[in-house]
Amino acid sequence: MQEIEVTGGNRLSGRVQVSGFKHAFPPLFSLALSSSEPSLIKNVPDIADIRILGEIGQLLGARILHEPEKRTMYIDPRGLSNTKIPENLSTLIHGAWYLAPGLLAHSGHVVLGETGGCKIGGGQGGERPIEQLCTVLQRFGAKVETTRNIIQATVPCFSSAQIDMAHFAVVEEGTGKLTGPLYSGATKAALLCAARAEGISEIIHPYSKPDVVALVEAIKSQQIDIEWEKDRIVVAGKPDAGGFETTLGPDLIEVMTYLALSAYCNAPISITGVSRNHIETGLSAEIACLEKLGYQLQWKDNDLTITHLFPASQLDIQVTSHGIFSDNQPFMALLLMASQLGGSITEQVWVKRFQYIEELEKMGAKVIRDAKSVEIMPYVPNKSGITVQASDLRGAAALVIAALKISGKTKIGGIDHLERGYPDLLGQLRVLGAKI
Repeated sequence: MQEIEVTGGNRLSGRVQVSGFKHAFPPLFSLALSSSEPSLIKNVPDIADIRILGEIGQLLGARILHEPEKRTMYIDPRGLSNTKIPENLSTLIHGAWYLAPGLLAHSGHVVLGETGGCKIGGGQGGERPIEQLCTVLQRFGAKVETTRNIIQATVPCFSSAQIDMAHFAVVEEGTGKLTGPLYSGATKAALLCAARAEGISEIIHPYSKPDVVALVEAIKSQQIDIEWEKDRIVVAGKPDAGGFETTLGPDLIEVMTYLALSAYCNAPISITGVSRNHIETGLSAEIACLEKLGYQLQWKDNDLTITHLFPASQLDIQVTSHGIFSDNQPFMALLLMASQLGGSITEQVWVKRFQYIEELEKMGAKVIRDAKSVEIMPYVPNKSGITVQASDLRGAAALVIAALKISGKTKIGGIDHLERGYPDLLGQLRVLGAKI
């Protein structure tokens, strides 16, 4: 585990550019592997998760050309011959999970072992669930066998299905909307299967965040009839569909990281080259929370800044699949600490997302914790000379931001988690004036 030393209290300012949306890439990569011709994905972030997926594709026999300087990845699946996803690589990232439907559609067989990524799931060690993937594959006609965390599946060709995503979700009290840790992955897996199934499939009550929108648009570009009504997606599958070309939108979590940094550290930071429509649509729930905390987003062409203009309200946040991204929860916690009245956060997606809170308490945060929620006092952590340990990607970013506010030195371990989600967060922070 890598460790850094942050000397906080420096004035930060400048401009940053965000990369393509990490969450959207793995399903698109899987769709490309299931195609009959090459595909091209643009605005690809140069992060560890993407590089590992490319390496897996190459080991399976696909021709992968990843050009980080051009932010592109070319995927030619025609040489695919191996259907066992190498476990020494799959254990490093969660995105390997999404390869199963694509490989199964292309080759009729797949073996997927343990997958990695942040340990924020409900398993004893924070493992994330696999049962939704098995169920979705079975609903589209696959024969699935599981031994411990190993999935082995076969299918001559996916058959069409009607599948209700409500079966993979829980209903949020008060709103009646769907949420939970199975919901997003089940929707993406179902779309990947439906795109290659023979016949017309119907996906009812789908998860509808921008990463799913990106997958639907890529499927549509393969000349596949796909219609998204309010509460269902209808897909006329095409088992032999050709390749596609698509461009990833801005990484919404990276955008929120820099908005939080700017607001928390009172730093004039401009996020450049982002589409206003992408941000206001993809981060609508986050923006609503920011406004309640007194912040306003300001636009000049495609440059985005955040300013504190209004008195804050106490804010009680419910993290759900239809609300703010669970990934953004740590950044909202920091902003509650820096607010006038504080508030609370209840997590209804990834139950172990709060692991960073204990580390912020070491730095001086005042928090009351229970299993699924935290009550946050309006108090900025200010203890210097502390050593903390990051246990996941977004928690690591939040600890770095907190340290940048503290006058003095903070040591942060587990910082290599950042490599899976940011092209060069620490380098970008140094450009803004941080001493790391």
